[in-house]
Amino acid sequence: MTEYSEEIRRFRSLLIVTSLQKRRDLHALHFIQNYLEDLDWNLLDHFLIDQEVWVYVVDTQKYDPKLVFCHPDILLANPSTCLYYRGLCGLSLKAAKEYMGSVDMFEMGKSKTALGEEKALKIARTLNTFICSVIKNSTDWTLENGKRTIIATLGITLDGVMRNKIGHVAEERIRTLILEWLLENELIISPKITRDQIYSEISPVYTLPQNTIMRFGSEPDISFIRDDALKLVIEIKGGIDPAGALERYGAATKSFQHSISISPRCKNFYLSASFTQELNKRINEDRLVERAFDIIELLDNPKMRERFFEEIFHHTLRLI
Repeated sequence: MTEYSEEIRRFRSLLIVTSLQKRRDLHALHFIQNYLEDLDWNLLDHFLIDQEVWVYVVDTQKYDPKLVFCHPDILLANPSTCLYYRGLCGLSLKAAKEYMGSVDMFEMGKSKTALGEEKALKIARTLNTFICSVIKNSTDWTLENGKRTIIATLGITLDGVMRNKIGHVAEERIRTLILEWLLENELIISPKITRDQIYSEISPVYTLPQNTIMRFGSEPDISFIRDDALKLVIEIKGGIDPAGALERYGAATKSFQHSISISPRCKNFYLSASFTQELNKRINEDRLVERAFDIIELLDNPKMRERFFEEIFHHTLRLI
């Protein structure tokens, strides 16, 4: 096992443990259970609560309605309770954002803006629509089943967070490698940086010789521009799971296609921590990628790193 793979697996384990220790779903549930203000449920249609589902939940199962249906007053009192109701209906965070806008900051209790009445009603109506659909199309739905769905939904959300974090780890490692090499070869004109600053104060933009600009960002992760023309882009995908190799490459191709559309002579480099036979076939068929490099080899093999730098700064950009 490589050092990079070990780092990613340790990171994943730590993220899972620390996230579960926060018990945000249970904190949300406890708040809802202990909410003592009177809730007006008279206008079920206004909250998009199905009458038939209401009867099943309240009259047949004898559940407290606030433990199943989302009321905007509870969201206004504590926006983080959105996490409980979203999990109850199995709605992923990504899907929730498409329907309700950004809700992750509310769920984590970190939003800098207060949740307004209109937004709270929109969230409640959306969540109730999904909750009612789940209950109506399930056989003998119970609140216990709903709580298990919450755990499953949290797992899916956590998986998405892990993928993003792992991507950031890979991007930081590659950016650091490039900056180290540029500094050693005295190719950074501005801003002036020291080796210590490489690890703590990375700038998003660097000026290199021949009026070349190196930019760190997203889509693409790294780009090189000369005289307002895009010369080279690098996409970095650090996931080590082979099952997601094609999906990660698919995300990168959007950036590659855009780069070529605005600069037909732009060269695309693809860096991945996992190459499969099918991925290699896809790369060859697409003809979007000028060069592909294995991130693990770049980190572990000095000769591969030299080849990588030579492809960028000699063959493509002609800086050395």
